[in-house]
Amino acid sequence: MILPGMAKDDVTLVKAGGERIEGLKAVVTLRRIVTFHTDIEIEPKDMMIKQCADGEQEAYLLLDPVLNSAKDGIPENYQITVRKVAVPE
Repeated sequence: MILPGMAKDDVTLVKAGGERIEGLKAVVTLRRIVTFHTDIEIEPKDMMIKQCADGEQEAYLLLDPVLNSAKDGIPENYQITVRKVAVPE
Protein backbone atom coordinates (compact mmCIF):
# COMPACT_ATOMS: atom_id res chain seq x y z
CA MET A 1 0.00 0.00 0.00
CA ILE A 2 1.37 3.39 -1.01
CA LEU A 3 0.13 6.55 0.69
CA PRO A 4 0.40 10.14 -0.61
CA GLY A 5 3.10 11.02 1.95
CA MET A 6 5.35 8.37 0.41
CA ALA A 7 5.37 10.14 -2.98
CA LYS A 8 8.71 11.94 -2.65
CA ASP A 9 10.27 11.49 -6.10
CA ASP A 10 10.24 14.64 -8.27
CA VAL A 11 9.00 13.80 -11.77
CA THR A 12 8.08 15.57 -14.98
CA LEU A 13 5.34 14.15 -17.18
CA VAL A 14 6.15 14.45 -20.88
CA LYS A 15 3.04 13.91 -22.99
CA ALA A 16 3.37 12.02 -26.28
CA GLY A 17 2.76 15.35 -28.08
CA GLY A 18 5.69 17.02 -26.27
CA GLU A 19 3.85 18.99 -23.55
CA ARG A 20 5.77 18.96 -20.24
CA ILE A 21 4.07 19.04 -16.83
CA GLU A 22 6.65 19.67 -14.11
CA GLY A 23 6.57 19.63 -10.33
CA LEU A 24 4.80 16.30 -9.83
CA LYS A 25 5.48 13.89 -6.95
CA ALA A 26 5.44 10.10 -7.33
CA VAL A 27 6.81 6.83 -6.00
CA VAL A 28 9.12 5.47 -8.71
CA THR A 29 10.29 1.85 -8.88
CA LEU A 30 11.84 -0.07 -11.76
CA ARG A 31 8.52 -1.39 -13.13
CA ARG A 32 5.87 0.85 -11.58
CA ILE A 33 5.16 4.49 -10.81
CA VAL A 34 2.41 5.61 -8.42
CA THR A 35 1.19 9.21 -8.34
CA PHE A 36 -1.74 10.95 -6.71
CA HIS A 37 -1.91 13.68 -9.39
CA THR A 38 -5.19 12.45 -10.85
CA ASP A 39 -6.20 15.88 -12.18
CA ILE A 40 -3.84 15.23 -15.11
CA GLU A 41 -4.68 12.72 -17.83
CA ILE A 42 -1.91 10.13 -18.03
CA GLU A 43 -1.87 7.95 -21.15
CA PRO A 44 0.18 5.10 -22.62
CA LYS A 45 3.25 6.34 -24.53
CA ASP A 46 3.66 9.38 -22.25
CA MET A 47 6.98 9.51 -20.37
CA MET A 48 7.99 10.41 -16.84
CA ILE A 49 11.40 11.86 -16.14
CA LYS A 50 12.66 11.39 -12.57
CA GLN A 51 15.13 13.91 -11.18
CA CYS A 52 17.65 12.00 -9.04
CA ALA A 53 19.38 13.46 -5.98
CA ASP A 54 22.78 13.33 -7.73
CA GLY A 55 21.51 15.56 -10.56
CA GLU A 56 21.06 12.70 -13.03
CA GLN A 57 17.75 11.87 -14.65
CA GLU A 58 15.92 8.60 -15.32
CA ALA A 59 13.24 8.23 -18.00
CA TYR A 60 10.30 5.83 -18.01
CA LEU A 61 7.91 5.02 -20.85
CA LEU A 62 4.37 4.69 -19.51
CA LEU A 63 2.86 1.40 -20.69
CA ASP A 64 -0.35 0.86 -18.72
CA PRO A 65 -1.66 3.70 -16.54
CA VAL A 66 -4.52 2.56 -14.31
CA LEU A 67 -6.64 5.15 -12.48
CA ASN A 68 -7.74 3.73 -9.12
CA SER A 69 -10.74 5.13 -7.24
CA ALA A 70 -10.38 6.30 -3.65
CA LYS A 71 -10.72 3.32 -1.33
CA ASP A 72 -10.12 2.49 2.33
CA GLY A 73 -8.75 5.96 3.09
CA ILE A 74 -6.33 5.97 0.12
CA PRO A 75 -7.05 8.85 -2.28
CA GLU A 76 -7.60 8.35 -6.01
CA ASN A 77 -4.29 7.49 -7.69
CA TYR A 78 -2.58 6.27 -10.84
CA GLN A 79 -0.61 3.02 -10.75
CA ILE A 80 1.42 2.90 -13.93
CA THR A 81 3.33 -0.01 -15.41
CA VAL A 82 6.53 1.42 -16.93
CA ARG A 83 9.70 0.52 -18.80
CA LYS A 84 12.95 2.37 -18.14
CA VAL A 85 14.30 4.02 -21.32
CA ALA A 86 17.07 6.41 -22.34
CA VAL A 87 16.55 10.01 -21.29
CA PRO A 88 15.44 12.02 -24.36
CA GLU A 89 17.69 14.86 -25.46
